[in-house]
Order: sequence, then C-alpha cells, then structure tokens
Amino acid sequence: MAKAVLDNRMIDLPFSQPFFKWMLQEEHVLDTQDLSGIDPEISNTVNILQGIVHKKARLENNDKLTALERHERINQLTMDGCPIEDLGLDFTLPGYPNIELRKGGKDMSVNLDNLSDYINLVSHWMLQEGVSTQMESLREGFNSVFPIMSLQMFFPEELDQIFCGSEGGGFQPWDFRILMESCKPDHGYNYESPAIINLFQILSEYNQEDQRAFLQFVTGCPRLPVGSFKALSPPLTIVKKSFDSPEVKADDYLPSVMTCANYLKLPDYSAREIMKEKLRVAAAEGQYCFHLS
Repeated sequence: MAKAVLDNRMIDLPFSQPFFKWMLQEEHVLDTQDLSGIDPEISNTVNILQGIVHKKARLENNDKLTALERHERINQLTMDGCPIEDLGLDFTLPGYPNIELRKGGKDMSVNLDNLSDYINLVSHWMLQEGVSTQMESLREGFNSVFPIMSLQMFFPEELDQIFCGSEGGGFQPWDFRILMESCKPDHGYNYESPAIINLFQILSEYNQEDQRAFLQFVTGCPRLPVGSFKALSPPLTIVKKSFDSPEVKADDYLPSVMTCANYLKLPDYSAREIMKEKLRVAAAEGQYCFHLS
C-alpha cells in the first residue's frame, strides 16, 4: 500500500472506513455504527438490539409510568416477537463460539439487563480488540516504506480515494474531449491520426465492465485515480506498434502494453471495428500476465 502511494498506483481492494480510521490512529472513535463497514449482517442485528436498549432506557426514565407499568412494558420488549432471553445468545463473538467476550462468557446468557454490555463488547472486539495485532503490524510495515503520519491531514473517506481511486459514485462514460486532452499520442501517432480518433471513440462508448477491463490491461488496475485520465501519472501514452517486415498486416496483431508506464502500443488497424475487437480480446487475454507486454 505504501509503495502504491509512492508510485501513484491505484489498489483495487474493498478497504473499509474502519480500516482507514485505524491507519489514521483513530481506532478509539470506532463504535457500533462502524460495524456496517465490517459485517453488514451483524451490524443490522446489533442496531436492532441497540434499539431495544434505547427503548428500555426511555421506559426506565419515564416518570409518568408507575413502577409496575414500567416493569411490564420493559418485559414486553422483544426482537421480532422473541424475548431477548430466548434468542440463545451468550457472551461469545458471533460466529466464533470459542472467543469469549468476557471471562466465562460461554456460560453467560444475554438478557435485557446485560444486553447493552453485550453490544458494546461485540463492537469493541470486532473493531478493536480482535484486529489490534494485525492493524498495528500493518501500520508498522506501512511506516517502514512511507511515513504514515503524512496521512493525518486526510479524512478516512479521502484515504479511500487516495489508495483506490474513484469510480465517480457510479458509472460515468469517458468523454471523447477529455480523452483527447488527457492522453498522449506519440511515436507514429498524433491527435489527428485516424487510429487515435477511432480509439477515443471506442473508449467513449465503453460500459463500466469494458472500462475496468481496459484499465486493468493498460495500467494494471481497473480503477482510475481521482481526476480520471488527467490524473494518471505518467499519462496514458499511445504509440504506433511497428513491425520488422513490411509484409506483416497490422490487422493480424493485438495491441500490447507496458503497465508500469501506462503505455499502449496500438497497431494501425484498417477499420474501427477491427480495432474494437482486438482491444476486447487483448483486454480479456492480457490481464494479470505479461503475454501482451
């Protein structure tokens, strides 16, 4: 991750907001709301249970109710009609019966009186206690390559864009004009070359899947940095693929790349449709390998 920052490369991994809070040494502010970034199913259950805790607290502080009424209403609090005592919960980590949230947790049932403690312990273990060793190791390793304190100026959501780039909050077509302004034809091509115009027209028609495949093939990552093609460093460079013999037909060959330099070697195809098909095949066959480098 640190090397990716130094090289201005994007990482296509689903890092969570709690992960980035750990990187910023903000793990002390993590709470139950952050569980959704770790395990949405457990987060949903915890939110329901926490709602019951809040209802219980409001009833306990309702001075308009008699003690008997308060007791009866509290006893009526359930999760989908099931009393808390009948949920079969104990003080072990959900899904990990051998991990006790407190000493003797296997033999301690969850009820209305200790439900708040259970929620807090589940949240604390999943977000802090259970991952502290791994996250501290990650921070140590990161810091050995790049000073992690340099990230303190960013918010967690900004770190996600720095490390993983941005897909624009959804699919965004590539604009022909932006491609013209951001990419660099060279070594046999210029902005007026038919091959360059055809390429940018093809790219501007790509759907999201096509975009990701093309980027993976050319840059080594299926996501662009924040700022799209203008932020690529070095910029996407398209050069004319040359051949040793004049008898060789460009239409018989696939494009090739140098991902470390965002460098596309594109044959001068005789037709736009041929180029489109060759790009598709190259992106499909040339990912994660060096066959087309």
